Amino acid sequence: MVNGSEENVALRQTSTQSSMYDNEYAGKAVDGVLETYAHTNTETDPWWRVDLMKVYRVNRVAITNRVTPYYYTRINGAVIRVGNFLDIYSNTICAVISTIPSGATANFSCGGMEGRYVILHIPGDQKTLTISEVEVYGYLAGNLALDGAATQSSTSGDWFAGNAIDGNRGLQQLYTGCSSTLNQTNPWWRLDLRQIYTVSNVVFTNRNDCCAEQINGAEIRIGNSLENNGSNNPICAVIPAIPAGESYNYSCGGMEGRYVNLIIPGDMKTLTICELEVYGEGPALKRSFVKMQFNSINDLTDPSMRENVLKQLGSALADRGFTNMTLRWTQTPERVIQGNDAERRCVKEN
Repeated sequence: MVNGSEENVALRQTSTQSSMYDNEYAGKAVDGVLETYAHTNTETDPWWRVDLMKVYRVNRVAITNRVTPYYYTRINGAVIRVGNFLDIYSNTICAVISTIPSGATANFSCGGMEGRYVILHIPGDQKTLTISEVEVYGYLAGNLALDGAATQSSTSGDWFAGNAIDGNRGLQQLYTGCSSTLNQTNPWWRLDLRQIYTVSNVVFTNRNDCCAEQINGAEIRIGNSLENNGSNNPICAVIPAIPAGESYNYSCGGMEGRYVNLIIPGDMKTLTICELEVYGEGPALKRSFVKMQFNSINDLTDPSMRENVLKQLGSALADRGFTNMTLRWTQTPERVIQGNDAERRCVKEN
């Protein structure tokens, strides 16, 4: 993905087809030129395939039909499949093309289907497959947000927080595919990745209607604290503006955190997110050693007292967002008598 727009991940990738008519080879359907087209012979079950080279979650496939007054109906009945198999029928059907007008482009939603290959084929005898252009829009599989949980400061109608991590960028189904808060002071949205990850990139998709400017000034924050609903964590980036319906990629340089927050500071603000994608590595499993000194009348050499201290410490950390941890003593606490206590003890014994 690149800043400024969705990326056609099929552009100039390796493609092949079941046969070739004249010089109309498979690569012409991914060359970015609408005036050229791929063309098979007339045969049984003709097919065309593009290799995306990596596994993507495919949001949509755009098919442009050839410009011709006679043969544009040859695309009718073509099946779009997405998957990881060279065998056509082992892959999952995204859509079936009923018809596309001559020279027109039609978009087919695939809802985040995973696959390295996008395939078009027409079942049946005496069929010919002709394609002017195939565009594939999606994101690399491994979007950490898809397995997370989302919440927000308030909810407008059915624009729930979870809509922003459902794998649907909301451009075709704006009112069911995006999250939105009410108009309020300092609206926020938070993603819980459930584990601590090293975050390399965050991809934000803006709404595709009247109110694209509402995201202006939003802060992306990453960290492990739930203080102020997570909005006190370090800043990865500030969003100055994103055009309507476009996706921008923000580099976070390996920031570590369990929570990804968006907040717009100020009064009378509305936070709308059509999709938030998070890419990185992890979970980050770490072992930390902490040396502590307690001022207590209790004897911490007593195992039951030590266990009670660990429980209290674990509860305090959980309140700050640190969970799924194991706490244990690496060294039995030693009792240290302070100076004044030692002096009083000495006088008493004399």
